[in-house]
Amino acid sequence: MRKTAVRIAIIGAGSAQFSAGIVRDLCVNEGLEGSHIVFMDIDEKRLNAIYALGQKIARELGKNLTFSITMDRREAIKGADFIINTVQVKAEEMDGHDWNEHQRSLGERHGYYRGARLSSVSNMIFMLDVANDIRELNPKAWLLQSGNPVHEGCTVMHRMTGINFIGLCHGHYGYKDIARVLGIGPEGITAQMPGFNHFIFMTDFRYNGRDAYPLLDEWIETKAEEYWAKDDRRYSDMQMSRGAIHQYKLFGLMPIGDTPRVLGWWYHNDLETKKKWFGGLGGFDSEIGWSLYLKDIDANVARVESTAFNDSLRATDIFKPEQSGEQIVPIINSMVNDMEAVYQVNIPNKGHLLADFPENVVVETQGLVNGAGVHGVKMAPLPKSIVAGAMIQRWRDSEIVAECVCERNLNLLRISVLNDHRTRTLDQAEGMFNEWLSLKQNTRVRDYFKI
Repeated sequence: MRKTAVRIAIIGAGSAQFSAGIVRDLCVNEGLEGSHIVFMDIDEKRLNAIYALGQKIARELGKNLTFSITMDRREAIKGADFIINTVQVKAEEMDGHDWNEHQRSLGERHGYYRGARLSSVSNMIFMLDVANDIRELNPKAWLLQSGNPVHEGCTVMHRMTGINFIGLCHGHYGYKDIARVLGIGPEGITAQMPGFNHFIFMTDFRYNGRDAYPLLDEWIETKAEEYWAKDDRRYSDMQMSRGAIHQYKLFGLMPIGDTPRVLGWWYHNDLETKKKWFGGLGGFDSEIGWSLYLKDIDANVARVESTAFNDSLRATDIFKPEQSGEQIVPIINSMVNDMEAVYQVNIPNKGHLLADFPENVVVETQGLVNGAGVHGVKMAPLPKSIVAGAMIQRWRDSEIVAECVCERNLNLLRISVLNDHRTRTLDQAEGMFNEWLSLKQNTRVRDYFKI
């Protein structure tokens, strides 16, 4: 096996669960033996915790990895072969999740149930800042974009900077959840799921080479009601929920991963509607499900950080010595050691990988990765019913926000609020928008738009 040591910078490394997972994946990937990881974060306490935890994992597994820390983003970017951006923008005394919840509450006060989706703008501005730093300081490096919004943010980076990047997400693994519920696989399962990030559809689904959609149809006919009646899953099962199956019947292909969460506002009008379509908790994004999710995150962070400094606890009891579901380290290995493989990636639509949409938008598709980089796989076009009934609307919404950032045109952001189905009057939209923009935590947004 080829072995190539690389330098990897993780921006937002204080997310210990994620960063420690990358360290573990490096440890179990022999092709990247001897690599160096630069942890970068603005939270010094969390930075010290992941530094200690990373060393502990490598030591327990007897691997030759080295580490350094910095609170300077530009310093981390210099000299890195790969930069991983996992940041969810914070706001002064609030971490990323608290800041999102603060903005969500503001939206709800103005009649926008579960928030008005303005929080992604500050994340996109940060993503562009990182991309500009890479273009200036290290233009040959590859950015692996993990933090959201992957679709809109990567589109902005592509149009504004032209750097090398791949956007990555976990949502495509939803096809494995389908197979698990159907009782098939995991060996012999293949699937194709093109679209936009968080908006992908399963155009091909096979088990041992044969079309597996008939197995799904049979399950819907004979077992679905019994499955939904149990409703004993932690956050409810979005992928095989009543809502996802209704979307399948409506559009003709199965929505995958995060897609049921964002496809169709009519599933998400209020908590009772969410419960109808996504189970007793109302699904992952309801006020009940999301609250449980945030509590689980806090518990995991506490557990991981305590393990970093407690000699009696083994880090590898949490981070088992096996490759995780993250594609990041395998992609790096494929690139530096020319180990050709196919991954689910978000890349520019060059060559119209996704028919019906322009080349300057980032799409989610399969990508062949090797020593020459990433090469998008052109798949069969999506059915016109999905293009006309779902994809064009999703593209319009994302295009408005992306061009808002590219053009520094704040009116486009206002228009995105006016287009929201929950907007009943101009005064409602303007009142919410102006209050959000005036928040003291939005200084960076006001500066960006020169207000």
